[in-house]
Amino acid sequence: MPQDYDNMAKILLTDYATDISQFVLGAKDVEVLENIDTEQQTIIGQRTDSTKRIRVDNSEAILHIELQLRDSTHKPMWARNAAYHGYLVGAHELPVYSNVIYFHPNAGTNDTGRYEYSWRGYKYTLHYKVIRLIQMDGQAVLEMQTPGILPFTPLMKPPTGMDIEQWAQECVNATRAAPVDQRAQSDLLYALHLFGGIVYDSELFERLIPEELMQESKTYQRQREKILRENTIKHISTVLKAKFSADIVNALTPIIQNITDLQRLEELHTAAAKVQDIETFTQMLSE
Repeated sequence: MPQDYDNMAKILLTDYATDISQFVLGAKDVEVLENIDTEQQTIIGQRTDSTKRIRVDNSEAILHIELQLRDSTHKPMWARNAAYHGYLVGAHELPVYSNVIYFHPNAGTNDTGRYEYSWRGYKYTLHYKVIRLIQMDGQAVLEMQTPGILPFTPLMKPPTGMDIEQWAQECVNATRAAPVDQRAQSDLLYALHLFGGIVYDSELFERLIPEELMQESKTYQRQREKILRENTIKHISTVLKAKFSADIVNALTPIIQNITDLQRLEELHTAAAKVQDIETFTQMLSE
């Protein structure tokens, strides 16, 4: 599930690069010049979440954004940022503006955004911006009417005295009123539904956002297909194990899991219920 939030946020960082760049930098005069392929930024097995070449205040720079659902566990965030920052400065020879966005309300409370040391003439200082969504004035962000930021608003601080359902409804209303086409609105509503579930019961957003409003979202369609595919694979395995040896079925499972065509999987599900021997089913897999 955390991977779903990460993937959705990265889509927004691509589709609404200018919106989000302006938001994290707190500047309007931002031009995104290039999305830098993170495949080229492997640092001891890790890739940055979003790195872009930008122009701000008439100067080029590198904008780096890390997305954190919760606190960094395997390595402190300051250490990760030091590695990313050093690599990016060396690779691009430009100023690097690093940011960490924490999604969960309890995340990032101990991240100071600083790491420094000094000893006998040696000195190192790293400052990066820590953005904890729960600390942001959600109403003020809604009033900005910036489409690419709207999906994150349920994670922000609601107005004083406003209950959870009212705030969620405000976020949905603002997203439905966003000046974007229907496909983009579907993407934004699905993203809002997904991120809102980090803090609130997902049933709340299922009630506030009719499914038909999200159906045109490519991300929603991919997620639905992924769920259907996973469920169909489970059903195939269940049917086969009821008839044949579990060890043999487990040996075939990786082959079945590599099938991406949902229609093909559905055909195999039907076949699994009919075949009389596992050899016949195995032959079907190779066809």
